[in-house]
Amino acid sequence: MNFLTENKIEQYADLVSRIEEVAAESEQAADALKGAEKQLADMALLIKNITTYKQTKPIADAYRAAKDKPRFRRENESSLILYEAAAKAIKAADVQKLPNLAALQSEYAALGEQKKTLYADYGKLKKRVMEYDVIKRNIDSILRQDKEPEQSKETERG
Repeated sequence: MNFLTENKIEQYADLVSRIEEVAAESEQAADALKGAEKQLADMALLIKNITTYKQTKPIADAYRAAKDKPRFRRENESSLILYEAAAKAIKAADVQKLPNLAALQSEYAALGEQKKTLYADYGKLKKRVMEYDVIKRNIDSILRQDKEPEQSKETERG
């Protein structure tokens, strides 16, 4: 009852609507968190591919300039495969010009901090949802107990 008065809930319908509001907020926070996680995963993959591309580009350039291409390819095949895969992934990500790696990494770190904040908010909202759910179950239980004596009186009369 203290919870209900502290939260200015006077009717059962108010409790139900408050539960729906908190649940909706929790779902929105979960969606935002999922979006941030996906963006972080995409960005991490892009950072990895750009790093690999930049590290292996000199070998790819040397391969293009090599006189004995088959021999050069055999000697540097793993680096060339990594370069080609990274170039293909960067092209698939629709990156026209390679972004500054340091700027991308700082953006990744900022997004990581945002994810932490979103996760904390989501945790608080989830806890509130659970708290409201417990209150609702308790009230439902009390209301059921109040109805049971009335029903037993009616069966005794009938």
